[in-house]
Amino acid sequence: MNKIKTIASSSLIILAAFTAKAQTFKEPVGYKLKNGMNIIISENDRSPKAYSSFTLDAKAFEGKKDGVVELLNAILNENVGKNQNISFNDNSGKLATASADLDKDLIQMASLIQKATIDQKTFNTAKAKLMISLKAHDYDYDQSVNEASINALTLEDVQNFYSQISPEKTFLTIAGDVELSAAKSSAKKAFGNWSKAEVMTATVAK
Repeated sequence: MNKIKTIASSSLIILAAFTAKAQTFKEPVGYKLKNGMNIIISENDRSPKAYSSFTLDAKAFEGKKDGVVELLNAILNENVGKNQNISFNDNSGKLATASADLDKDLIQMASLIQKATIDQKTFNTAKAKLMISLKAHDYDYDQSVNEASINALTLEDVQNFYSQISPEKTFLTIAGDVELSAAKSSAKKAFGNWSKAEVMTATVAK
């Protein structure tokens, strides 16, 4: 339970950044989907929106190459398209949407995560944009994320890292203007069919 509270607190701090209003969250409720995915839900009827954060368990990826998460995020942002409610940065995917649209947008975010297009064209575009961001210093990246580490990454590096992502190595936080049972239903609809045994590379464009 302590681990859930720690991760919930970190995720909720990130989610609170979507709004300038102070938030008071109820005690988070943590549980697992059948596929092992960790779910954390915190209700707050004072919040103007529903927020969600998809986060990788850092301990499960301790041997990852420097910058690979940030480059994968950049690629996923290329996949997002016109939905401005979804973004990927730091160690997570983020969603801020109206409560009534949580089902729809969470399903779209789940689809982006599970069926990402990671081909050479998308890789090149995402890498170029990330390099521009690094040179402009327009985001507070970790010190290990720099021009050298990003230049050293290949398409295969990102595809290999992506293939290691599975439900039991992730956390999904849902908070804000949500009702517990409805949020549980949304999480199940979006990620419940993600198989623990699924090889993510099967959905990657070569």
